[in-house]
Amino acid sequence: MFTVSVARLKKAPAEERRYHLTGRIAALPGAGGEPVPVVSPVELELGITNAGDFLWAVGDVKAAVRLTCSRCIKEFLLQIEGRFEEKYRLHGDAPAGGNEEVAFAADELDFTGQVTETLMLSLPMKPLCHEDCKGLCAVCGRDLNTGKCSCPQEVGDPRFAVLARLKE
Repeated sequence: MFTVSVARLKKAPAEERRYHLTGRIAALPGAGGEPVPVVSPVELELGITNAGDFLWAVGDVKAAVRLTCSRCIKEFLLQIEGRFEEKYRLHGDAPAGGNEEVAFAADELDFTGQVTETLMLSLPMKPLCHEDCKGLCAVCGRDLNTGKCSCPQEVGDPRFAVLARLKE
């Protein structure tokens, strides 16, 4: 899906090629194993440079996803974006003793895995429909973004009432 041919670039040291790729990903794996729907085409701006001994790829990825707010449980759309960098060796075996594993550059490189991983890492840990979302009432379940509820508001933990009296 996000595949580019680099056969000619491999033979041209110090050259760079730019690519604009668009594709579809139905969903991303989300927290708890629930799929996160991707509602727009995924865009990849990719630059690949021949650095002599290796190809250096830098990709900027963006897409819109549908998330559920962790406070008020309403669905909302969020534009996410991220960047990845990948290195592919052009000659010989992988360097011995190095802690870096560098894949060999084939004539066609598929960046679908990097695109998916970058989008997954760009997902917020606690999605919010807006930063000041008030959430739901713990008693009646009313959406507090639409107004206050008539539930009594408890102040503090009743187990600490004795400590509160000490202040008086």
